[in-house]
Amino acid sequence: MGKRKGKGLFGTLLVGLMAVGFVGTAHAGSVIVNTDYVLKNKDKAGTILLDARAEDGYKKGHIPGAINLGGKGASKVLRDVDARILPTAKLEKILGDAGITREAEIIVYSIKGDPSATVPFWILEYLGAEKAKVYMGGIDDWATAKHPLAADVKKLPAAKFTAKVRADRLATTDYVKKNLKNKEVQILDVRTTKEFSGDDIRALRGGHIAGSVNIPYEQAWVDPEAAKKLGAGQAKDRHGMALKDDKGLAAIYKAFDPKKEVVALCQTGTRSTLTYAVLRDMGYTKVRNYDDSWIVWGSNLDLPVANTSYFDFVKVNAAMKKLDALEQRIQALEPKKK
Repeated sequence: MGKRKGKGLFGTLLVGLMAVGFVGTAHAGSVIVNTDYVLKNKDKAGTILLDARAEDGYKKGHIPGAINLGGKGASKVLRDVDARILPTAKLEKILGDAGITREAEIIVYSIKGDPSATVPFWILEYLGAEKAKVYMGGIDDWATAKHPLAADVKKLPAAKFTAKVRADRLATTDYVKKNLKNKEVQILDVRTTKEFSGDDIRALRGGHIAGSVNIPYEQAWVDPEAAKKLGAGQAKDRHGMALKDDKGLAAIYKAFDPKKEVVALCQTGTRSTLTYAVLRDMGYTKVRNYDDSWIVWGSNLDLPVANTSYFDFVKVNAAMKKLDALEQRIQALEPKKK
């Protein structure tokens, strides 16, 4: 991400003062790093490079020196089957067994512009890892820069990860409920516009939390349509998922006061971690990720919802019957085995 520039001596002094005294708008403590940073720092003592991808992707080729948590990737390993963050003791064991300590500089990467890197980054910050960083360009930017890949499976000696939980990095459902009318708490819904409006229902109810502002997480990309284009074969790579420059990001999130708290949410608290990382990099110090997110809020009838819409079970059941009938017809047309 680009550095902010002052004008002349006064501008230089002003930027310096902001970095020291007004961390809410400072950029000095960047948490999103680029390829050059990774290249220069990945092999330094006290630095751990974590490939957050699934184990099979890691084995096909990764940044030399990177470790991997195995399975379907760090974002899955560190959360339960419902995509909720695991208990602290379990997280400490998983990370410690992998040779990770809270005091290390931990650089997390995955594929470009994907929450599979920002989920573990957020969890590390929640656990008190003060030097956690995320390489948002990931394996794509590394390969584009023509740096070598490794195929070995790197293992670190087991270590002791002792969490220093930052409760102010996590928003629970109770926390959100208690702060709905708190003017010092801003709620940022990063789901799609159709999810926010209630037209796309992914819980018992559709809609949104009253007072929340909708900015889909993809708006932070240079091309917010990049994922759709890639899926439709209209793009050959993930370069459109690079983050906008400082000016572009400031314009997107101009409605949010960096001095106040921001609670980011989506469907399962996954996409929202990308926005969480972007805001942290912009200098927002009071940012929480709502881990339960809409899948819990929208399914709890005791919680208030704006633009409420309900899941149409009758329509779904009718569609299921049609699918069953179609499947029976297809089976009837298949040649019988002798």
